[in-house]
Amino acid sequence: MTDYKEEQANELEALQSIYPDEYEEISSDPGEFTILIVPDEQDGDDTYTLKLHVKYTETYPDSLPEFSLDFEEGELEQEDFDTIMKKVTESAEEAIGMGMVFSMASTAKDALTEIIQVNMARREKEEHEQLQREMEEEERKRAGTKVTVEVFMKWKTAFDAEMAEKERIEKGLKKEDPKALKPTGRQLFERDHSLAKSDATFMEEGDVDVDIALFERELVISDDEDENENDVLRNIRASD
Repeated sequence: MTDYKEEQANELEALQSIYPDEYEEISSDPGEFTILIVPDEQDGDDTYTLKLHVKYTETYPDSLPEFSLDFEEGELEQEDFDTIMKKVTESAEEAIGMGMVFSMASTAKDALTEIIQVNMARREKEEHEQLQREMEEEERKRAGTKVTVEVFMKWKTAFDAEMAEKERIEKGLKKEDPKALKPTGRQLFERDHSLAKSDATFMEEGDVDVDIALFERELVISDDEDENENDVLRNIRASD
């Protein structure tokens, strides 16, 4: 016949030796106590600790003890807490028939440490991704519009036109007037006297005949008058 009281007393003695600072007795008969669970790693300034509360049943360790987990410091998501509780329960069920509190406490510690590490890694990843997005956005702002071949050629065409217009203005050039390029009637006449004679072939009956020689003499007289005027101006300037 199993002496449950003796087995419970032996386990309590071992637990007090293993957890001198974490163990806290509540009752000796039946055995009831708490063990403070401190993870191997903390999440920065956030501190997490659990308390495993255990109360022996009459047939412990052939049956599970009454137990619970409570946060002493910090607070996790309910999902994370449920994960720890599930693992502690599984470790207790696997150890039925022998002292199981040490296994339960160790499982709680490992599970809490793992959750803290996972949460830290996830938060660091999110912070890194956020920083990366901010850096990329800042880079896009600095880079401005991406220069493609089409964008460059459009800009170059406009730039070349602007530079050409600027150069034309600086040189004092004017855009050619089509009207200024058209010769006058006199210029055409001076170039080819036959033009006037050819017009005579198109004159109808009753039209006044034009003596081309008169125009030729008039041109000679005009040229002589211009030459005389130039001689007078030269004489006046010479006398000054």
